[in-house]
Amino acid sequence: MADYDLAIHGATVVTSRWRRRASVYVAGGLVAEVSEARRTAAREVDGAGLYLLPGVVDGHVHFMDPAEPDREDFITGSSAAAVGGVTTVVEHTHAQPVLDAEDLRRKADYLRDRSLVDFGLAAHVWPDRIEQLPALWHAGATYFKLFTCTTHGVPGLSNADLLRAFQAIAELRGLALVHCEDEAITAANEGALRAAGVAGGCILPMWRSREAELVAASTVALLARLARVRAIIAHAAQPAVVDVAAAQRAQGADLWIETCPQYLYLEEAEVLEQGALRKFTPPARARSRWEREELWRRVALGPVTHVSSDHAPSTRAHKARGVWPAPFGLPGVETTLSLLLEGVAGGYVSLERVVELASETPARLYGFYPRKGTLRPGADADLVLVDLAARRRLDDDAIVSKAGWSPFAGVEPRGVPVVTFVRGELVAQGGRPIGRPGWGRFLPGAGAR
Repeated sequence: MADYDLAIHGATVVTSRWRRRASVYVAGGLVAEVSEARRTAAREVDGAGLYLLPGVVDGHVHFMDPAEPDREDFITGSSAAAVGGVTTVVEHTHAQPVLDAEDLRRKADYLRDRSLVDFGLAAHVWPDRIEQLPALWHAGATYFKLFTCTTHGVPGLSNADLLRAFQAIAELRGLALVHCEDEAITAANEGALRAAGVAGGCILPMWRSREAELVAASTVALLARLARVRAIIAHAAQPAVVDVAAAQRAQGADLWIETCPQYLYLEEAEVLEQGALRKFTPPARARSRWEREELWRRVALGPVTHVSSDHAPSTRAHKARGVWPAPFGLPGVETTLSLLLEGVAGGYVSLERVVELASETPARLYGFYPRKGTLRPGADADLVLVDLAARRRLDDDAIVSKAGWSPFAGVEPRGVPVVTFVRGELVAQGGRPIGRPGWGRFLPGAGAR
């Protein structure tokens, strides 16, 4: 009789602190042992030449389900995640936001048979519904999403409402994820651009300007420190935003700083050329390789704390509506890990730091650790085997997301996720999803535990 359900032999096992050649054994969906000893298992996988990492925890995705399934649904979105080595996501849909505890329960029930990977759910904060936050937290929301400017139809919060929401979340020991763009600046920019009849990709950096992001991030970071709330600066797009948040952290703010691959790889010139196909916000900021490398340096050494995709897909048909009417957002959940591995190959970041940025820190931050983000015995057997020597060209026709395209098309990252397991179950292999919808479980947030 086999000792274990699953064994992966001969891979180099990588955590945030070490790497070594070992076998990983799985029993009952959990990591049972990491050992150089050779034992038997009902299923054995040869990992020779490959690297075994804990599955990625992507804490910032939008699968549009329910609400806008023509852009993405949870089946296609979670399939894309699995292919990309992502084994846990935290999702929130702007078109049908979670505003109260009943919304959260209804959505979790609806998604019961629609995900290949495990998932948490975030809730939105409306300025007139801050009193709903305690019930939402105790119902199991992973975090609260707040906007400082009206975006995606979600109202922005004034500084007074933001402070009030932060104080309420701090009392719960909850967590806030904040989109930082100043309402007054973006509104004034938009008004001027529309009055002048400006169109094309040039509107994006002028409308959603560097100054708008930096002013909002500075205010959010200060208010977070004053309210003593756990807060995340979402999708920091420029080194200056990282630096102002880090300054408040140095003064005691419980502040976390997220960035995304689009800010490490895409440049402002592409926004100007591609228009709606590069319409996301904050937009790509870098005007040179040097600027991108400055952000990479903050990723590799800190103070950037973690990396997410901000996966917010639209099809080419949606983007063809034009720059003003097209939805914001890019697909990205299936390419994030490969792009980070290219950073390893390029000497920008270590493989151990990738595990910390994409798996361990998000799991700790969102309350899933030590169940997620680690290979320690007793953790869920969320495992991804990657081939650091392989290249897989990112072509639109291979994209699993319903978007059907990638802003990184044509890139050939050095480093490919080849096999993904969620709780010991094979969900993706060779760039294709093979798991079954419904295998992924809802993970209630810390307030429900």
